[in-house]
Amino acid sequence: MLAFTVFDTKKFMAALLKGDIFDHFAFRQGEIASFAYFTINGAKNEDLLTAEDAEPYCLWTDIKPFVFEAVKGKKLPKSMKLIFSLPKEKTERYPNAKAVFLNLLFREGTLLCTTSVTEETFSLEKKGTRQWDEDILSFFKKHDFAIQVET
Repeated sequence: MLAFTVFDTKKFMAALLKGDIFDHFAFRQGEIASFAYFTINGAKNEDLLTAEDAEPYCLWTDIKPFVFEAVKGKKLPKSMKLIFSLPKEKTERYPNAKAVFLNLLFREGTLLCTTSVTEETFSLEKKGTRQWDEDILSFFKKHDFAIQVET
């Protein structure tokens, strides 16, 4: 598990809510406290799934407009918690990983990000976790988000 703070929350939120760099992530769930309280479940409606739907969660690109509507305005949201994961087919590159997560928590003007991995079977090796943490750090560096890793 990795925890880090994003310095420029305005730049990050613009990329998250208006850009497309997070669009390939699956959206698991979210909680937003703005002018009202919103809870969003990213699970697709099982009754409407087709045989082609391999991913049980909506992609961020599909949920993003709803989140944007909930947070836009003159005041910053009081808090926002968003949980992302990689789609199933992209998780395969992480050894022993059932799911890999990126969690975002915005509260009191600070954006804290954490990573986690759910393993297929218990292992002390944690190779998939280390690889996911490295990939997330590279992703943030590639997109020029200044961060501070928490120790």
